[in-house]
Amino acid sequence: MKKFLLTLCAGAIIGTSFAQDLKEAKLYVPEFDAQYMEGVYGTIYGVSANGEYAVGYDDFVGSCAFMWSRSTCKFEMIDLGSMLMDVANDGTAVGNYFVEIPGNENGAFATRPGYYKDGVWTPLPILRDEALLTEATGESDDMNGCAMAISADKKFIAGYITDSYVYKLYPALWQWNDETQEYDLVNTFENIQESIDVLDCPFGWVVKDMSDDGSIITGYSEWGSGARSAAVIIDGEEIRLTCLKDPLEIYEETGEDLWLDAEGFATVSDNGQYFAGYYAASANQTGLAGFTWTQDQEAVAFINEGQILTTVDNNGVAYGSMSLMGAASMYKDGVMTALHDIYAWETPPGAQFSTIFANSTQGEVLGGIAMVGFSMGSIQVPAVLVTNPKETDAVETVKGNNNKVYMASGWAFIDGEYNAARVYNVQGALVAEATEGNIDMNNLPAGIYVISIDGVAHKVVK
Repeated sequence: MKKFLLTLCAGAIIGTSFAQDLKEAKLYVPEFDAQYMEGVYGTIYGVSANGEYAVGYDDFVGSCAFMWSRSTCKFEMIDLGSMLMDVANDGTAVGNYFVEIPGNENGAFATRPGYYKDGVWTPLPILRDEALLTEATGESDDMNGCAMAISADKKFIAGYITDSYVYKLYPALWQWNDETQEYDLVNTFENIQESIDVLDCPFGWVVKDMSDDGSIITGYSEWGSGARSAAVIIDGEEIRLTCLKDPLEIYEETGEDLWLDAEGFATVSDNGQYFAGYYAASANQTGLAGFTWTQDQEAVAFINEGQILTTVDNNGVAYGSMSLMGAASMYKDGVMTALHDIYAWETPPGAQFSTIFANSTQGEVLGGIAMVGFSMGSIQVPAVLVTNPKETDAVETVKGNNNKVYMASGWAFIDGEYNAARVYNVQGALVAEATEGNIDMNNLPAGIYVISIDGVAHKVVK
């Protein structure tokens, strides 16, 4: 299955500097060691409506969710083998996490959609009971989806569910039930899925965003040709915002192959009034263009080629990047402006705030990625820009421990003293631990592991 095109790159507060006529802002990135490739890497995908929380995940080596809190200004690892995509005003976050399929003799895992609060994952209802998934083989078609968006008050959650029997993705809407004190799966939009041929289009609909009242869902919808177009679901009805005809039909009629592997997705403001997204004519990232839309428009409004929009606030201000892996930018009144031309902040040496993927309701807190250089090139780290900093915001740099970890001859060698070291596999299972010295991993299969040393993550490959 295709990944999101712009999926690119633990906490420290970077001090603020001013330039004349620029507004003060503060940029938060995690502590990282590029030489040893240690720290929290990845992307911020969700910011709470009130700007108090930001979440994302690190997929540089394995998958590991993290959360940033404005009260501490730290990036905290949440759970290994998991992803967080959005967060409510009280810190309840949504995404997916690994669970072992009951009764499966092959040890297969599924990535269950769920929500995370106070250190606990709670699964969301899926199409079938877990007991009916025992025939799964552990491959990618065992995936059961991901929760992608949550309303500020936690009443609604939107995401997608995989039907592992026909390998199709269904958009899904869950609603909180006050009587049972749990979420009910209230809609999987069968009317949309029935219009898509299973054999021609095995993936279906992937959700990216949701209005706060749950009436609007946005993301992308796939064509049988493998292309996908930005699309929205409004009161249960689908509207494709770009690529209004299957690219394969366009090619057969005109010979024009520009759209054959089209990419892109749409997002929506919390109030449901504004839409933004991007379009790429092909999967090799050519023909990139951001767009905006409102329900009273007959067609989307494209901005200059190469400029990308990925999220939008309640004032209709859209955010993204000047170009792929370019400068973090905002689009307002028909003009795309790099944020460093509006705000002044101090950035770590060799780093650049690159792309915005999420915003608070009023756009006062923006989350995305910063690109940083290291010996082999560039990699991304999560970044949060606070455009209305307060005196109470933290100002100290949060340091991790000074341990270094490297693999040799099946051992994890740990430089320096420590209190506790725990080794986890990519599913988040604890497979080894120690209180001193190096760790013998010769009895573990080859693969990716995360070694948590006094709470600081170190990723290794055996």
